[in-house]
Amino acid sequence: MATLLRRLLFLFRRDQLDRDLDDELRFHEEMKAQSLADDVSGDEARAAARRRIGNPLRLREQAREPWTFPTIETLARDVRHALRLMRRDPAFTFTALATLALGIGLDTAIFSVAYGVLWRPLPYPDPDRLVIVASTQRTEGGVKTFWTWAPLTYEALRRRVTLDHLAAYDSIDAQLTGRGDPLQLHALAVSPNFFVTLGVDPARGRAFLTGAAAPDDDGSAIVSDRVWRTSFEADPAIVGRSITIDGLPRTVVGVLPPGFSFRPVIPRLGALAEADVFLPDRWPGDTGRNAFLFLLGRMKPGVVRERAEAELTALVNDSSIAAAGALAPEGVIAPGVRTRARAIGLQEYGTESVRRLLLILLGAVSFVLLIACVNVANLQAARLTARRGELSVRIALGAGGRRIVGQLLTEAVVLSLLGASLGVVLAQLAIHVALPLVPQFALPRLGGIVIDARVMAFCLASSLVSTLLVGLVPALRLSGVAFGERLALHAGEARTTGDRQSERLRTLLVAAQIAMTLVLLIGAGLLIHSFVRLTSVSPGFEASGRDGVVQTVKVTLPERLYEEPARIHAFARSVLDRIQYLPGVKSASLINSPPFGMMFIRGDFEIEGQPKPTLDAGKPKIAAGYFKAMGIPLLAGRDFTAQDAAEAPKVAIVSERIAREYFPGGLGEALGRHVRLSDRGEWLTVVGVVADVRQTGLDRDVQPMVYAPFQQEGGGFIRFVSFVARTATPGSAAEGIRAEIRRAALDLPIESSVTMDEAVAASVAPPRFRTLVLVLFAMTATLIATCGIYGLMAYAVTQRRREIGVRMALGAEGRDVVRLVLTHALRVVAAGVMLGLAGAVGMTRVLRTFLFGVTPTDPLAFTAVTLALVAVCLTAAWIPARRATRIDPVAALRAE
Repeated sequence: MATLLRRLLFLFRRDQLDRDLDDELRFHEEMKAQSLADDVSGDEARAAARRRIGNPLRLREQAREPWTFPTIETLARDVRHALRLMRRDPAFTFTALATLALGIGLDTAIFSVAYGVLWRPLPYPDPDRLVIVASTQRTEGGVKTFWTWAPLTYEALRRRVTLDHLAAYDSIDAQLTGRGDPLQLHALAVSPNFFVTLGVDPARGRAFLTGAAAPDDDGSAIVSDRVWRTSFEADPAIVGRSITIDGLPRTVVGVLPPGFSFRPVIPRLGALAEADVFLPDRWPGDTGRNAFLFLLGRMKPGVVRERAEAELTALVNDSSIAAAGALAPEGVIAPGVRTRARAIGLQEYGTESVRRLLLILLGAVSFVLLIACVNVANLQAARLTARRGELSVRIALGAGGRRIVGQLLTEAVVLSLLGASLGVVLAQLAIHVALPLVPQFALPRLGGIVIDARVMAFCLASSLVSTLLVGLVPALRLSGVAFGERLALHAGEARTTGDRQSERLRTLLVAAQIAMTLVLLIGAGLLIHSFVRLTSVSPGFEASGRDGVVQTVKVTLPERLYEEPARIHAFARSVLDRIQYLPGVKSASLINSPPFGMMFIRGDFEIEGQPKPTLDAGKPKIAAGYFKAMGIPLLAGRDFTAQDAAEAPKVAIVSERIAREYFPGGLGEALGRHVRLSDRGEWLTVVGVVADVRQTGLDRDVQPMVYAPFQQEGGGFIRFVSFVARTATPGSAAEGIRAEIRRAALDLPIESSVTMDEAVAASVAPPRFRTLVLVLFAMTATLIATCGIYGLMAYAVTQRRREIGVRMALGAEGRDVVRLVLTHALRVVAAGVMLGLAGAVGMTRVLRTFLFGVTPTDPLAFTAVTLALVAVCLTAAWIPARRATRIDPVAALRAE
């Protein structure tokens, strides 16, 4: 302990102790000189005294050892030396730091996204016990997963299930009125025990009542902290107050904590918006015909998922519990078929749609970091050759190999830590800029994407990896004879003889850079080709053309205010009659589920006189003139007219796919035939056939469609109304439609207002986003690799300066010199390309699920990308090759 305190004291009194040590050495020198003064003169006595005492520097080091931390002292000297070298060579410092900052920054940014979405624990107590309950059935087409349940089945399961809690929720839209302009809010209809299942208590007020007291809360609501602050101005007395939602009064019983987040996820669609308001629902009177509830369970402590799944499976196959033949978004839950229950972790369920993509991006950006480290290692190797004289002298003066390696590794550590520091700043900037550009449904947990201690630890680990890659390559070079004592006195010869071993190492590193860059570029090329193929697909309608663009305005009519179909029909007809005469509107209509929308109503259907089709069909309800407004060709028969009203004979128009698959005699054969949209529905007479439309996305198959007149529909789905207008002035037309809606229903909020061009663009936003991200990584890698090949060729020209001078003195022309340098570059590029192609064939297979109309080994992408990379690399090599032709043979020979 005393030794430690003495050494710590030295750190604070170093200057004073150094002066005392110098005084003591001078005292000993004078005393020794006085003892020798009788035999020799004064100057000779002092010289003899110094010789007998020994080297003063050595003595000072030996005297300091008991007072200092030798390892820390050595490290500090090496750090100061590294900083001096960086100041002395600003070009190298800037290049190395920029390269490392780019690699580490991008790597840290993508890791922060991956960690925040995939691995950061959910903000609930014991989140690993939370599960989503789903079911699967084995059919002729394979295993089919159903994510939703009928309320009747949920109630039966809740009473008998052995889970700690089992809650249900459904994503809905709610309309807040009575406080200024009407607002459309994202809402969840939840079972009363929803917050108990999550283990979350409101920050103000209470959760919903459960058990026998649940009916007392039927008219209550819990709002999010965001809505409380924005819509209710953070009113501290909000709890107990009445608000109007969907035209009915509801009492606010709680406000959720600021950090609360529950973002519902819809399989194959992605994450919906954060819920603003939570409404209790017990779904009374359900008949079990429709499955639309997601079930959220909390397992008991110590219970594994396999046991929970076995118990749930036994229950869902009990006919007294599970509703037979319920219609889910994935299709009909087949009765009489064994159903297997699944308990999927809530975090796993929420991130399943993006897990593969994020892991691919994390792997891709790790390639960028590796390429950056290899490039800096290459620069260090070249720099090491330039420092050969310095290091050889150090070795000759007694510095051991371990000491030199330690110094080189310290330089690498300083460089990597500075690069990591800049990388964190770059990562923070990238996250701040990129997150607002993420498509709406792409990432489920945007709030979890932050740079915290764990992300910083990853950044530190990245800098450690870069230290090893950047520092070990030059350190291993010390084993070569070029740094032996023999070259200490002849270090200058390195300028003319070159270092073949160093050149081979640098060539290998550049070839590796090119190989890894080619893998990234081919992946980006595949996504670009796929995206081009995707956007070239016709949606089946004319979103824009000579007659203008298609503008849509969507509203959702509150169920409790529009229970009667006649009232819905009257609202729709009054608005539609007026918007047809708006300035600039050439045609107008409406539909309850427009293409590329959030909602696609589909189910089974029947054709009179034929076996029941195995396909599900879309069942949109439209008004007259819809096909004209959308630009959908009418292939046979007639369009709907105003005469197809509620009291008129029931009619339908089918899509081309239905006509071709079930009426082989031609499109006209379908006319006059009868179809119905449910087992108990009325038969509809087919009066027309229209072209197919890609209703759910450009990358999805054409869906069979059975269109029915909006005015003849009495079901609940006609509460969703999208007005459609073809106009040359979409902005003014949209404002006019909104004004007419407000005129018909003052408190009805507008849910969305987009053109069909914008809807199509939004549908391809996820593939566009991942393509742009991978292209960014690939271009970054290409820039680094280009700098690598340029540096290698520039260094080779410098090393072969004497050889080139001799060749030119003997009659070689400029083109011969250019050919000499480019041939060397081409060998390096060819080696990298061959390695890269081999790696790309294997690694691009992970992109298979993200490709449309393109295979992972697409010849066009492989060929075009390879040729482009070779051209870029040879262009980078041409610059030093061209410079080599300007070498003066006389000056080159004289310098030697």
